[in-house]
Amino acid sequence: MTIPESIKKFITWIQGFDHRVLQNKDDVKEKLILPMFHYLCYPEICHREYSLKTYQSETYAKNPEIAQIYFATDDVKKQNTDTSLIFVEAIEPQKTKLNEAIEQARFYSNHFKTLFFIVTNGYDINVFQRLHYNREELVFDINIDTLKNNDVASNFYNKLNFDLVKNIDKNTASIITYTKFSLIEKLIIRHPDLQFFLEKCDFEPSITQEDCRLVVVKPKVAIACNLPKAFGEGNCQIEFSSILFKGLKIHLNHQDILGQLMTGLHTHPDWGCRRFLKELDKNNFTVHLGQITVILSKLEATDLCLCIDEVCQKYKNSIIEFENALETWDFELVNFSQVRGFILFSVRQELWELMQQFAKEFDYKKGKSEWHLFYRKNISIRVSRGIRDHAFIFPKFDRDLSLLPSNQVNILYELNNVNLQSIEAAKFSLLQQDIGVRGTWTARHTKKWLLDKYIPKVINYYSNKSQLSESELLAKIINYRSERAPIKEIDNIRDLVPYLRDIQSWLHIYVENIAASLLKPYYQAYTNLVRNTDSSITGIDYIFGNLRRVEWKNTQEENYSNSTDWKNLTFKYAIDCLDRQVARINNCEYENSFKADLITRIFIWIIENGRISFSQAQLNAAKQALIPLWEQSRFEMRYIYPNQ
Repeated sequence: MTIPESIKKFITWIQGFDHRVLQNKDDVKEKLILPMFHYLCYPEICHREYSLKTYQSETYAKNPEIAQIYFATDDVKKQNTDTSLIFVEAIEPQKTKLNEAIEQARFYSNHFKTLFFIVTNGYDINVFQRLHYNREELVFDINIDTLKNNDVASNFYNKLNFDLVKNIDKNTASIITYTKFSLIEKLIIRHPDLQFFLEKCDFEPSITQEDCRLVVVKPKVAIACNLPKAFGEGNCQIEFSSILFKGLKIHLNHQDILGQLMTGLHTHPDWGCRRFLKELDKNNFTVHLGQITVILSKLEATDLCLCIDEVCQKYKNSIIEFENALETWDFELVNFSQVRGFILFSVRQELWELMQQFAKEFDYKKGKSEWHLFYRKNISIRVSRGIRDHAFIFPKFDRDLSLLPSNQVNILYELNNVNLQSIEAAKFSLLQQDIGVRGTWTARHTKKWLLDKYIPKVINYYSNKSQLSESELLAKIINYRSERAPIKEIDNIRDLVPYLRDIQSWLHIYVENIAASLLKPYYQAYTNLVRNTDSSITGIDYIFGNLRRVEWKNTQEENYSNSTDWKNLTFKYAIDCLDRQVARINNCEYENSFKADLITRIFIWIIENGRISFSQAQLNAAKQALIPLWEQSRFEMRYIYPNQ
């Protein structure tokens, strides 16, 4: 059989290549990768270079890796994820283990959506084919000496040459992969002996935790998680026992865990409540984890969900415990210029400058009075007595740190690294013991101390020196959040409305279904609470408009032929409709968030506009049903949706 001239040239080149001339990764690129792709017939203009961030931390390393990407087109404007073909990463010739580089290449290959990714140190070459519905497939695991064999070189060329690769249809490749996966799954199901053999590969179920390291194992899935400490970030690694995923390790960072895994905890895979999971057919699910997409059987998806429930519940609890302990929930969390903190209130810039001056004058090293408790560094104020830190106060200026006289300065309760490191080193129980007036101050206590003691003391101390009067300085103190009565202390029914609005805003952007167990007591309690509303309530058309959208889904085919009768319906009929929704949800496993949004709008409208007769028992039930729903909305609006 005659060998094509292009393959002959490739073989001649590779057989004449001497890997011993390679001294560094630049040599690997210049002397191996670029010539190799030249002989694989890739036009030079189809090649581009990219500086990579470290794939775990997402920050640039001191010496960032340079990746080579080859595209199907020579039009630079069209060189994008749709036309990307091959991702190539070169590493130092001295590195004999490619695992870390493969993980990074896998991450970026999924980002650029290339068909293949290659990792090489100039001698060893690993070539992976990226598959949309499954993990990547290792196509070649060879070295230069092996590649010099005529048959291996021909096979390598035939698999990776430009004309062949550029004509691969990414969508068709995905369909073929899914078809292959389905056939394998059906084969396993139909042959019990094969299924028994594969089950021997299953993991041994267990749950272990040492400090912040949590490992949860189910037969099909194992997750090893580093839980977040203080207000730090955690991460996790997911593995599967199936031979179809042998060697696959999926790394998720803090943002991935919050943004993808945290919704829909403790729900079944086929309820449509989990963001990362989509039902493909009756027995299979498409699963998106970080930048990786896989197809799992129903059994595998169930085990994955069980692992995630255990991990994410503790992950969530660790965040909530810290916020509860430091009383930070009522304040806006902000991140800027490597500073993290909570906005307590704002003051005039002149007052902030006096606060700084006072802290400098009353440094704890300069005296022993009750006010010598500061350590000032740069523009922040450290409230401290020696090694005992109470709180860190940091200014955030409006207008990008401009120092214009008219500026307001946001006063932040800062999560200072010095304080957090000492907290992270301790057990949470020890932290709780340290929180208090003599130890670590909470955000709420810090705010009260600043407003009630520190600022009045500063103003009084500088009253003769300041150009502004006490009233002028105090007039510009702005609280960003109006004080609410805690839910358990509410006696006025209208005080429930701000909490209901928080829930409605959350439901409005919530795209998944919600577990009905969370909504059943809520629907029931609020229907009972508004049951005895005066029938003359205004806006009855608004109430029925929302009820019709709940019951008929507001589709274009909706029939309004009975609109006249609808306008003449009474409030009693509205309560009957709400009772039907209560009965319906009691027979459901999950609820559409759109319906829950509409029903919440109805409750808000009735409470704001109606004269309602209710008992204390009804109000207590309404408050009790509100708490878990509102706390979930508060957590997700704070931590999940900012990561979308």
